Order: sequence, then structure tokens, then C-alpha cells
Amino acid sequence: MSLRIEILISTMFKQDLAFLQPMFIHNNIDDFDLIIVNQTTEDKLLVSDIPNIKVFNSFKRGSPASRNLAIQNASKDICLMSDDDIVYKLNLKNSIIEAYENHPNAAMISFEAVNELGKLYTNYYPEGVHNKKSLKKIYTWVITFNRKAFRENAIYFNHYFGVGSIFKGETEYVFLRSAFDKNLSMIHISQIIVMHPNESSGRHMGSDNAIFARAALNCRFYGNLSYIWVFKYVFFLIRHSYISFREIVPKIITGFKGIKEYKRLKRNDLIDKI
Repeated sequence: MSLRIEILISTMFKQDLAFLQPMFIHNNIDDFDLIIVNQTTEDKLLVSDIPNIKVFNSFKRGSPASRNLAIQNASKDICLMSDDDIVYKLNLKNSIIEAYENHPNAAMISFEAVNELGKLYTNYYPEGVHNKKSLKKIYTWVITFNRKAFRENAIYFNHYFGVGSIFKGETEYVFLRSAFDKNLSMIHISQIIVMHPNESSGRHMGSDNAIFARAALNCRFYGNLSYIWVFKYVFFLIRHSYISFREIVPKIITGFKGIKEYKRLKRNDLIDKI
């Protein structure tokens, strides 16, 4: 029996399913089961009468809440994380199934994405077994995982990291490190499965949100050494012209605030272990 793929889509304020058409222009949507989490208001609800498309209208905010609701309601063999602004490449189904047939013990397999110009979205690590560094290159929409393996190990998105959360970034890495730290088999395949619109990584790297979240993440893994990391990271941003010289002190202060906030949450047992 062939593996069944379930695509977990996070979106907001949708009232019809028209947004799915460009996503699946190169594939047959009937080949997949879809779970759509629509974060919305009571006057803007999304409804589906299509058997393979389940919709959950949520009045909570934040990407972790959306992702986790989808994972909790997933029921098929393999899950593929998704957003509403991507376009899947031809033969999506076969690409994923073949990868899991070649790696039957894999709990997670990541693929690759290109931008609208056809260039790789990021500088991916070579194909093979993931390590801590390679996971940092993996964005949500190239993540697939064995639903049973992740469910049994309680792998979910940490609700303190992500859009709409206290730490507005590092969403995927926190999620994937949870699986990595439980010694789950995690594989990277050098195969493009999706197009995602390009974003300015430099702008995001130097933003207050990014520095705040990354400093907090480093505090989790390196404790007080994270203060040194803040200095190194800010000067990295300077060397690559992501920030100006007059921003050095404010950015360092922002990083220290991220560390302080993480410590406060940890001290009060308010943050989940990640």
C-alpha cells in the first residue's frame, strides 16, 4: 500500500479555497490529503465540502499555534508542512514517496526550494544525514515527517518561537532540534519540490526580532556564552553591511534583552523545553 501524504497548510483570513489553485498548478490536488488551518475571525470563515480537504478555523494567533493544530489533527503517513504562498514542483507526490521508500527508517526528510527566479532559496548542506548546522538551512515548507514517529515523541512547534510569539523567529530550528535531540533519523534530499517567493535574508538577519530570537535560542544551548555570541553576531552583521555602525549598541542591547527574557521564562518554568 502506497504511503499517503497529508499537506498541513497555515493561512489567515481565507473565505474560499481559490488560493489552492496556484499552489497545485503542476500537481493533482486529489493525490493528497490537506489540512488547512485558517487563523481568522468569526465573520471570515473558510469551509470545505471536498472530502480530502479538512478546514480548521482558529481564532488563536501565532504560527506555532497554527502548525500544532494541523499536526494534532493529521492522520496520514507522511506530513508536509506548507504555507499559502508557495508553488509545488511537478511530481511532488512521487518525489516524497520515493524518498521515504529509499529511507524507510527516516522520521524526517527535508527537501529544497527555489525562489521565483529559479535560484536555490538558500545554500543547502549536501544530501545526507542532518546535523545541528544543516538543520539551520531548513525552512518550514521543505519539511516532511513521519506522523507516527513525531506523534510518539511529542514533537511540536514551541509556542514561544515564531510569528506572533514572544521570540519572532527560529521557528523551524526549534521544532527540528526537538526531533534531533531525541535521536530521530533526519535526512536531507537534494531535490527541489517547491518555489517560495524570495525574501531579503539580510534584512531579516539584522532585524530586532531576529536578534532577539536568536539570542534567546543561543541562551538555551550555550547559557551565558550567549552574551559573547551577541557581540560576534552583531559584528558579523556590520561586516556584511546588514546594519549600520550607529546600530551596533542598540542591536547588542536587543540581543541581551532576548537572553534576559529567555532566562525569565526558564526561571519561572513558563517556557517549554526545546
